Amino acid sequence: MAIYKRALGVCVLLLGSAFPACAFTFSYGNLFDVSQVKNENGAVMLPLANGKYRNIKLLSKDVWQFIKQCRQDCTYEVTGADFTCTDYRKAATREGMMIAEVEFNGEIQLTFLVFKNKEGFSVKFPADVQFWDRKLAAQVRRRLQELAAQIL
Repeated sequence: MAIYKRALGVCVLLLGSAFPACAFTFSYGNLFDVSQVKNENGAVMLPLANGKYRNIKLLSKDVWQFIKQCRQDCTYEVTGADFTCTDYRKAATREGMMIAEVEFNGEIQLTFLVFKNKEGFSVKFPADVQFWDRKLAAQVRRRLQELAAQIL
């Protein structure tokens, strides 16, 4: 009897590992991609930086509903590329670092880190976000550097 229980346990383990929760890439128009998005039982799971920092936030119910229905790579169509720096502050834990929240079209918020260095300021984009619109990425970088020059 014990051998059957063991065999059943092995089968369950193998089947569970054969069908893992699949991550997909969500494209926000042709502006940027967010990789490692998961949809587990109707819950949208956005990637966390270092397993704990929420650098990507959904602000729009429409975008959330769209991603909720995705099971594989999908693209949410957008018409414009407006961004606003909604919050920026010195990091409490590290000298010469600024944390900035940037909203895109009032639908998605990304967290950027800005570091003061010898050459000026360097901007670290969220790890799971790949910008395709180079002009937009340059505008965001330039704006964050301007803000960092004011507060760092």
